[in-house]
This record gives sequence, structure tokens and C-alpha cells, in this order.
Amino acid sequence: MVYHITAKILKGRDVSCREASELYLGKTSLFDLMWAANTIRERFKKNRIGFCSVVNAKSGLCGEDCKFCAQSVHHKTGVRRYPLMPQDEIVMAAKQARDNGAGCFGIVTSGRAITDKEEIMNICRAVRKIRKKLPGLDCALSLGILDKASLDMLKSSGALRFHHNLETSRKYFPRICSTHSYEERLKTLKAARSAGFKICSGGIFGLGETRPDRLDLAFTLRELKVDSIPLNFLHPIKGTALEKAKPMSPAEILRVIAIFRIIHPKKDIKVCGGRVVNLRRFEPMIFFAGANGMMIGNYLTQPGQDPAADLEMVKDLGLKIV
Repeated sequence: MVYHITAKILKGRDVSCREASELYLGKTSLFDLMWAANTIRERFKKNRIGFCSVVNAKSGLCGEDCKFCAQSVHHKTGVRRYPLMPQDEIVMAAKQARDNGAGCFGIVTSGRAITDKEEIMNICRAVRKIRKKLPGLDCALSLGILDKASLDMLKSSGALRFHHNLETSRKYFPRICSTHSYEERLKTLKAARSAGFKICSGGIFGLGETRPDRLDLAFTLRELKVDSIPLNFLHPIKGTALEKAKPMSPAEILRVIAIFRIIHPKKDIKVCGGRVVNLRRFEPMIFFAGANGMMIGNYLTQPGQDPAADLEMVKDLGLKIV
């Protein structure tokens, strides 16, 4: 069956929910699933790999109660707390990201949303400076749940992408967060699309969700026609509600990446948070499971791997960094 479905996708046809379920929930071996995903990646993405990087531009004191998040005031994690970074510091972080090989730089702020107009203006100014001083570096924004007026203002600054993860399935989301709804996240993504942004949205896995939950998320993202899909894998942080969560196995992580590639053959799929700590020596396999990008540098509250090691890994695999 896996060969029939792969041939169908290579002809430009989408896999159905039933077919994806049979592949992911059935007895398809990991290696057959990875073969399909890698074949699809090579057809539609060639051997081109993209890097992205982020800066935690405003940290801590988030009033939301997402169970996995170290920045929530509902958790005692000892995370650093600071207000919005000065513009020049954001630009410096962008330069470091570009120097490390990133083609996309994300400005991320904690909290439900950026509501202070002066903060929004400062982010707009920072984006304009990045666009002027670092041409070719795409700017992405991850600022929470915003209204159309704020999104329009941010888009006019030159930012290309808006990032807002759905995190998990609609059904499972209330077990992860109770302070805002799934519908609010969907509404924000649709508003960002309406404002002219490319949309970056994915999820975090290992929260206790089921395999059907993961499929549900994948198909919701397909309905939204997102442009880029970041896949994160829980790195339990002491002090959060999920600090004792059982880590996903490397094999299961590779299965997740593969089924997302099969469902999203032409989209950018990037492996982000938790890849080093969870995949360990299997980390290079993400590309053979269908990923065509990853996040480099530090994460929001946790240190990342040395970017030089990531660059070396990709080059050693004979892949091309774009």
C-alpha cells in the first residue's frame, strides 16, 4: 500500500485521511514510511535544506496556562523575565542568525498577545532595520493572538511570515491549555493570512496526545493551507505541569515527521524544539524522514546545539543549505 500511495502523491494528488490513517495507525514499518517520505521530499524539495532561528524578544510572565511552557506564570521554572528587547538587540540577534546560516529569523514574544501599540511600533522598526541591514533574511513574527489592525501594521513593516502554532488537535487542546481556545488560534492564523503573511504553524508532540490527535492536527493544517510546518517534540522542563512526561522515542518522532511529509508533500517541514535531546544519535535521520529544514541556535528558554555542528551534519549528508 505504501508504494501505491507514494506513487499517487508523486503524481500531484493528495493522500486521503483514510490512507494516511492506514499508514500511520496500521502496521506500516518505520522504514517503509521513511522511504515514502524521503522519496516525496526528494521529488518536491530536492536536497535543499533551510535553517530558521529565533530570538526570545520578550520573556516570561505569560498569563496563559499551557502545560508545556516554561514562560507561564502558572509554573515555577526560574526562566529569565524581561520586557521587549531594544530594537538594536533584536537586529544583532538577526545578524547572528544569518551568520549561522539561517534564512529566516523569528521575533518571538511571550504572553497571550502584544497589545501595547508602542511595542508593536518598536517591533515594526526592528523589522525595517533588519530588512535594510540584512537583505535576503526573511523576518517572521510570533506575537500571539493579534487583531487585524496590528497584523496589517506589522505586515507593512516588511515581515514575511507569521508564526502561530496550533500545538495539537482541536479535541486534545483543552487538556493542554484552558486560558484561550483553539478557535482563537485558528482565527489568528486566518487573520494573518488575510493580512498577506505567509503562515507558519505546527505543533508540539509528546504532550500525551494520541496518534489520531497527530493526524487530526496534520489535516487541520492542510485545510488552512499553511506554508511552513514546525514540528516540536516535548523537552520536559522542571517546574512545568508536564515535567514528568514520558519522552517520545526516536522511532516515533521519525514516524511523526514522515507522516507529516506524506500529508504535506510540497510544504516546508522543519524540525525545531526538542530534536537534540529526544533524537540523540538519530538526529540526522530527520531528513530521510522527510524534513527539509530545522531550527538552529538557541530555543526560547533552552540552549540549542552549536550551529557549526548543524552545518557540518547537513553538509556531511550531501544536502544543500539554502
